[in-house]
Amino acid sequence: MFTKLPELFERNFLIGYFVPVLSFLVASLFLLGEFGVLPPTLTTNLTITSEVDALIGVTVIGLLTWVVSIFLLAMNRDIVRVIEGYGGWNPARVFAGLERRHYQRLCREISRLNEEYRACHDEGQLFPPQKHARLAQLLQERVGHFPDDAQWLLPTSFGNTIRAFEVYPRVMYGVDAIPGWNRLLAVMPEAYAQLVDNEKAIVDFWVNMWLASLLCLVEYVGVALYTHTIVAPLLPPIALALLLFAYLRARSAAVEWGDMFKAAFDVFLPDLHRKFGFTGTRKPRKSNMPPGNSSARRFSTPIQTICQNGRGRSEGEDKQGQFSTDTA
Repeated sequence: MFTKLPELFERNFLIGYFVPVLSFLVASLFLLGEFGVLPPTLTTNLTITSEVDALIGVTVIGLLTWVVSIFLLAMNRDIVRVIEGYGGWNPARVFAGLERRHYQRLCREISRLNEEYRACHDEGQLFPPQKHARLAQLLQERVGHFPDDAQWLLPTSFGNTIRAFEVYPRVMYGVDAIPGWNRLLAVMPEAYAQLVDNEKAIVDFWVNMWLASLLCLVEYVGVALYTHTIVAPLLPPIALALLLFAYLRARSAAVEWGDMFKAAFDVFLPDLHRKFGFTGTRKPRKSNMPPGNSSARRFSTPIQTICQNGRGRSEGEDKQGQFSTDTA
């Protein structure tokens, strides 16, 4: 969503796509073999009788993995959005209530601890270190795993973790994440962009491992119903455990990816501002940014205009970010 497409057979492509697809193909062949439903011709081709057969088999599996990986790469955005919970018919929407209640409980506990802190401060008492640590932990969880407002909540914890850093440029600098990121890439050093891509590759790996586990589980159920037999009964629990583990790891990796994403705006947004030739002398418009970010608002407001309008500056606005008085 936020990164350029990786080159084929690049490190990030191999990690994020090739390895999960290869893992799924191997698991699928093993599963079909256990059920005894592999086509005879395929069984014959998979039988290694010489080095030539081994080379042919490896080549065929490698090409198949490569083709499926390319397809998976093209579908990456849609797959991620499904796991995030987008779509009116998305089954993940059943978790929306859980996420909302989790967010509300988190906010209530933060408010309660803040009130206790203010009461201790007013009475000149020391706020208990345990409660202070708990408050810091809750604040970190809310910032890292939830957006700034309940209206932006998504049905899944993975989706809210991504939404948490998607709203960061808007909250801090008044810049929409997606159009702002596309322009930020123009001034970002290639080395840093590669670091962001590396973190995104880890997210892609776990997302695709989640998908592979889900497909293996569905495949097992489908073949079992087709053959009216049950073999390797440990496979479904293993696939389910890997499904949950991959989901949790994808959410954790999204936090690391988000940290790199947020740092990019913190460090390189002033460079983008200078690239457009704005000096930031204009009085900022009203924004959703918290008080105290006046300097951030000063240089981000013209950039947000660019992102929204798709042009260098608004009509009547000069390159210093000021509006001319002779414009209606």
